[in-house]
Amino acid sequence: MKNILQKIGWFIKQEWKTYLGMFFLLLLISFISLTPAYVLGLAIDNIISGNLNWSNFFWLIAGLILLPLFRYCMSFIYNILINKEAQKLAFQLRHKYLDHLFEMDSKFYEKYTKGDLISRVTADLEQLTIAATSLLEGIIFNIGIIIFAITIMSVSISWKLTIIAVSIMPIALTIFNFIRFQKRKYYKIHQEIYANMTEKVLESVEGQKTIRAYTQEENDLKKQNEAIMADINSWKYIVNFENWFNPLFEIVYGIAYILAFAFGVFFIINQEITLGQLIIFVSYIGMLYAPIIAVSTVFQQINNATISADRIDEIMKQTAEVFDDVEAKEIMEFKEIEFKDVTFKYPFDSFAVLKNISFTIKAGQTIGIVGPTGAGKSTLIRQLLRQFKTTKGQIFIDGISIEKFKIEDVHNLVGYVPQAHMLFKRSVDANIMLGNPKATNKDLDKAVRIADFNKDILFLHDGLNTMVEEAGTSLSGGQKQRLSIARALIKDPQILIMDDSLSAVDAKTEDNIIEQLKLFRKGKTNIIVTHRFSAIYDANIIYVIENGTISQQGTHQELLKQEGWYKAQYIQQITMNEK
Repeated sequence: MKNILQKIGWFIKQEWKTYLGMFFLLLLISFISLTPAYVLGLAIDNIISGNLNWSNFFWLIAGLILLPLFRYCMSFIYNILINKEAQKLAFQLRHKYLDHLFEMDSKFYEKYTKGDLISRVTADLEQLTIAATSLLEGIIFNIGIIIFAITIMSVSISWKLTIIAVSIMPIALTIFNFIRFQKRKYYKIHQEIYANMTEKVLESVEGQKTIRAYTQEENDLKKQNEAIMADINSWKYIVNFENWFNPLFEIVYGIAYILAFAFGVFFIINQEITLGQLIIFVSYIGMLYAPIIAVSTVFQQINNATISADRIDEIMKQTAEVFDDVEAKEIMEFKEIEFKDVTFKYPFDSFAVLKNISFTIKAGQTIGIVGPTGAGKSTLIRQLLRQFKTTKGQIFIDGISIEKFKIEDVHNLVGYVPQAHMLFKRSVDANIMLGNPKATNKDLDKAVRIADFNKDILFLHDGLNTMVEEAGTSLSGGQKQRLSIARALIKDPQILIMDDSLSAVDAKTEDNIIEQLKLFRKGKTNIIVTHRFSAIYDANIIYVIENGTISQQGTHQELLKQEGWYKAQYIQQITMNEK
């Protein structure tokens, strides 16, 4: 419980007035819950003694009616307050979690899968919210009833009978919860199994086209079933434990009931208590059962929530290697970018992808980057986007380390078209406007024209207002590429990076886009990573990346005069085109 309070202490401190009000409401509700049985017991003694009259009878009936109504009103107010606090807590926890995810760099996303991150912000966060909101009721209300009931039983009825009948309950509760606590480690295993299942389901949904294309539905369904069954079996283990464990509380309650009745009759015979007091006592024993079970359930919720809190806390404690310096500088434009002896190794790899890369990009140049698959081309430009921290070496902008500038400002310099085109379930124009939400319709039309996407609009049933299906499944590969290019162009960035962004378009469309870029991007910096040399014929300089190093550099014509990968690959492409 201490761990939970530490995790949500900031929220309780923020909402302390509301929590204080709910605290007193619960104490009042718990006390009122005990009064009807006490009033009824007194009435029975009055009936037996012959002291009951019409006036007493009227007040008895009024009390038995008004007390439940008053309790209902108090419970109604409490439920409104607690549900409001639960929603507020869930919102703030999710906001903090998602805000933290946006602060993390690519190394973090190499470590944690999507399914794992989603399970933490859904199942784990729900467990924490339930515990945080039910903790007050579970502890204050139920323990309040237990304390009030035991106090009344021992002070106004018989302290001896109370010790005999009630002492078994806290002893058993302590033992049982110790046993349950031993199972805590398995709940953590279950959460991990659930995260794996979530990841598998996400993978199947996102990859359903590929799965169908290779007729792997049966194999994928088998793997899904295995992941789901692992989750079911894990949960079944927990349920089976609870099924045989929870009835133990009923046995304890039954023993307490028998002791209360047997010794209560004995005390009546010895005239130590009255029949009405025995009825009150036995009623309170019955009323103690639900709070004791509820307290046990609260401890179970705390146990689950503690595991969930640790899993969420694990994410929240992660720190990004790429972050803004305290005195980070602003940057709006640049004259020169220099890569100096840049070496980079992915966090979980044992070898360097880039090795001692050094070159310079001057503002207004068009740079071509080519090389074999897996040579490190995309990794090279990701260094400029500050997605990772370089392993060795530095990148300078106008002679100042890129790490000295604000990450947001560096990103604002760049319009990036990645290999994997992430489209969202919204209209075509809304997807493009993500690049610049403040863009005008004129800017939108210009970006669409440069990306040669205007001809596709005629075939979309609602033009630019056509809804794009999830992950862009309603568009062809070429359409997704051109939409992504338009999104980067509408930003009118200082640097346009196209990472193999023309691979899915035909030669004529590629020529159109390149010609439009020459016209509208003149005087601005363009970095084109490609496998098709036609896109970089007119580049100011072309860098050939092989095995993580720059093996050749020069203009198209200069590289054709050199023996090496570029010339050999160019001849091969020309030969294939002629065929």
